Amino acid sequence: MKKDSILKRIKKRFTARLKFIVFDQEMLHEIFSIRVRPINLFFSLLTVAVLLIVGTVLLIRYTPLKNYVNTDDLPHLRRQTAELLYRLDSLSSRQDINEAFILSMRDVVAGNVSVEEFKDSAYVDSISRTAREKIFASSEDSAYRVAMEKRLEDARRGAEEARNILSFSTPMRGAVITVPYDYTTDETYIAIDAGANMPVFATLAGTVLYRDWSPESGNVMIIQHGENIVTVYKNLGLIAVAVGERISQGEQIAMSGSASMSNTSVYFELWINGKPVNPEDYINFEM
Repeated sequence: MKKDSILKRIKKRFTARLKFIVFDQEMLHEIFSIRVRPINLFFSLLTVAVLLIVGTVLLIRYTPLKNYVNTDDLPHLRRQTAELLYRLDSLSSRQDINEAFILSMRDVVAGNVSVEEFKDSAYVDSISRTAREKIFASSEDSAYRVAMEKRLEDARRGAEEARNILSFSTPMRGAVITVPYDYTTDETYIAIDAGANMPVFATLAGTVLYRDWSPESGNVMIIQHGENIVTVYKNLGLIAVAVGERISQGEQIAMSGSASMSNTSVYFELWINGKPVNPEDYINFEM
């Protein structure tokens, strides 16, 4: 009897009808109320707990959080970490190489590199300017040296023209060379002019390596081509391509300066294997 009475009391407590009331003590009126049974409240809390447990298990099982909880796959994680570190080191090395190349080309654009450092014996005497002030060659030696250098220059120019003149496109159609390439100065460009707001084209397919503006050179763009060939455009007007963009041969990349500019000439440079060369030896500007 005593046991039955305990069970009845427990059942009565779980099935009793309760009322939850929110009462305003100052205004003496009921704000909110809800009728509940303890057994319903118990099952509701139990359902919420089960959902939380299931959700937590699924979250850990199917999201990256499992890497912080499950230690069974540590060898795979170590291999993955080592591979990522190797890739990061490779990218860092490649970035250092690219930054060094860009800095060297910026020196070229700014005119901080002496042309004499790049020219070979076909263009400049092997005796430096300082040495020539103290060393005097005979007239026969000088004449022989000039003749040999001329022969080497003619042979090199003929071979390069035969091999390369058909592979380059002209940077501006109908342009006139207003300032030719001068071997006797430190300038590495030729000035070409076809008028204001005229299209400028890529001489070869390549990738835009650099574009910027400077007070000395105006809008500047450098394009990296294959076979260690680099072209430099200075004093441009509107530039139509971005750094890193891949361009094709003959594609329009910019415009010449506007009519409001005092000088609409485009200064064009051609570098091969790190050396400035005369663009007229490689490009037919009359096409």
